[in-house]
Amino acid sequence: MTAFLLTASLLCAGSLDSLDTRLQETRQEITRLEDEEAALTTILDAIHVHLMTSREYYNELALEEARILQQLGRVSAVFTEEDSLREELVESLSSYLVYLYSHRNLGGVGSFFAEGGFRRMLHRQAYIDHLASKAAGEVYMLTLSQDSLGSHRDSLETLLLNVQELRHRMEEIQEGIYEEEARQASMRRQVMGRISAARESLQVLEDRRIARSQFVTELIVRSTSSPSLELLPIPDSDAYFERQRGSVDWPAEGQMLRRFGIERHPDYGTEITVDGITVVTQPSQEVCASAPGVVLYAREYLSYGPMVVIDHQDGYYSSYGYLGQLSISQGDIVEAGTPLGQSGPVPGGQPGYYFEIRKGGEPVDPEGYLR
Repeated sequence: MTAFLLTASLLCAGSLDSLDTRLQETRQEITRLEDEEAALTTILDAIHVHLMTSREYYNELALEEARILQQLGRVSAVFTEEDSLREELVESLSSYLVYLYSHRNLGGVGSFFAEGGFRRMLHRQAYIDHLASKAAGEVYMLTLSQDSLGSHRDSLETLLLNVQELRHRMEEIQEGIYEEEARQASMRRQVMGRISAARESLQVLEDRRIARSQFVTELIVRSTSSPSLELLPIPDSDAYFERQRGSVDWPAEGQMLRRFGIERHPDYGTEITVDGITVVTQPSQEVCASAPGVVLYAREYLSYGPMVVIDHQDGYYSSYGYLGQLSISQGDIVEAGTPLGQSGPVPGGQPGYYFEIRKGGEPVDPEGYLR
C-alpha cells in the first residue's frame, strides 16, 4: 500500500511540475512583452493565457490535496488498526509467556522420582519450550509489523507535509489569480479608454477627410460645366494617367507611411478611410506634379497645410497636401515634373507629403499608376 501511495504521489508531482513550468513560461512571456513595450492587447492576451494556466494549476492542486487527504485517511485507518492489534497481541503474549514459565516446574521434585516422571517432565518442558518459541516468533512478527507501522507513520508525516505545502502553494496561486484578474481588468479599462480616444481621434480625421473631399469635389465641379459630381466626364484611354499607368513618376521619392483604402488600427480594431497616400521624404524635398494640367487650388487648407489641386483636363485630378513653401499659384499651367513646393510636416512630425488621384471625381489608389 505504501508503494502505491508513493507511486500515485510521484505521478501527481510530475503533472504539477509540468503545470509549474508552464506557469513560469507564461509569466516570463508577460515580462518579455512588457519589456519590449508590446501592444496592450498583445499583453492582455498573454495575461489571459497566464490566468488560464494559473486556474488550471490551482484546480490541479485542489485535486491533489483531495487525493492526499483521501490517502491520509487510509493510512490513518491502517495505522490505528494495526497499532491497536499490536498492543493487544503484545499484552496477550507477554501474559502467556509469564504463565508458561511460571508453570514449567509445576510438578515439583517429587514428580521427577515417580515412575515415568522424568520422561513426562522432559516432555512437558519440551512442549512448553515449543510454545515459548512460538510466542517469541509472534513477538518477532509483531516487531516487523511495528517497523511497517513506522514506515506508515513516516508516509503519514510526509503526506501531511505535502498537504501543508500544497495549501501554502494554493494560497499563493489564488492570490496570484486575484492580482492578475485585477491587473487584467485595469489594463482592459486602459485599452477601452484608448480605443475610445482613438475612435474620437479617428472621427475627427474622418470629418476632416470628408470636409477636404467635399472641398476638392466642389473645386472640380466648379471648374467644369457639369452641375454635379455624378455627371463629371469619365476619363477615356487617351487620358495621361491611363496611358502612363504603372510608369507615372512619384511626386517625390520617399517611404510609404500610409496607404490608400481602409486603414485598420492593429491594436484597437478601429477603421478609417484614406483617399490617398502619405509619403515620408527628406526635409524640404522638392514635390513635383505627377502629370500635366492646370492648378485649381494652391494655398493653405486647414490641417493639410499648403495644398495643391491640379485638373489634368482629361477627367483626372490630383491633390498634394502637407507641403511646405509653394512654388506655383492658382491658374498656373504645369507639366509632369513641375515643382509644386517642398515637403512639409506630415502627421507625426516627419517631413513628407500627401498624394491623391481622382478619376472622374472619385479617389483611386495612386500606387496603381506610379512606377
